[in-house]
Amino acid sequence: MDRFIATKRISNTLIIEGEELKHIFAKRIKIGQELELFFEDKLYLCSLEKLTQKSALCIVIKELELATPLPFITLYQCVPVELKTMDFIVEKVSEVGAYRLVPTLSKRSFQDIPTINKRMERWKRVALSAFKQCKRPKPLEIGHPTKLEELRANHDLNLLLDNFGGEKSPKDLNLKGVKTVSLVVGPEGGFTRQESELLRKRGFIPIKLYPHILRSETAALLGVGLIMNLSTPS
Repeated sequence: MDRFIATKRISNTLIIEGEELKHIFAKRIKIGQELELFFEDKLYLCSLEKLTQKSALCIVIKELELATPLPFITLYQCVPVELKTMDFIVEKVSEVGAYRLVPTLSKRSFQDIPTINKRMERWKRVALSAFKQCKRPKPLEIGHPTKLEELRANHDLNLLLDNFGGEKSPKDLNLKGVKTVSLVVGPEGGFTRQESELLRKRGFIPIKLYPHILRSETAALLGVGLIMNLSTPS
């Protein structure tokens, strides 16, 4: 079933306008056809009632309750120097099941917070697009930028992806019953020795992905995907 983003709601009718309306025409959705609509953090099953060149009117049939699979993974992604790479990371970790992404600043990452803030809306749009495509229960949350030294090990399981100093692989982790995970992924060139030691002292467990050293964006995608797929539901 096709999924779209509603622009506004009037009583029991959700309305689609703008770019989303173009997608309605591209998909050739017909009057009476059922579709999923996302509006104000809720997902609805709807029926297309009226379609014009300016808007699509959809009657709400029911709200959809979709369970978010565990664990809830928060990805602390050190911002790539090539900032557009973050678009790819947002899209792909959305698809493999990350719950939240927090752009993180480290010694070797992109450093300009005002520029990062200007990209936040774009990353949220990328996350919405991925949400529509992969049919996840809710869009990937994008957190405010944070500095690496501000991170704390406050989840059930806290991991540091360190291909230079990790002793364990994801398959060595005990994920049974784990509901929340934090995963810190470095930028190009990895973490400095001081950064790695700081996170270890704070309780982050260093893990390594085999067999080769990966690009930051590949490591984020693989790390999140492996944790989701190796997790045992409680």
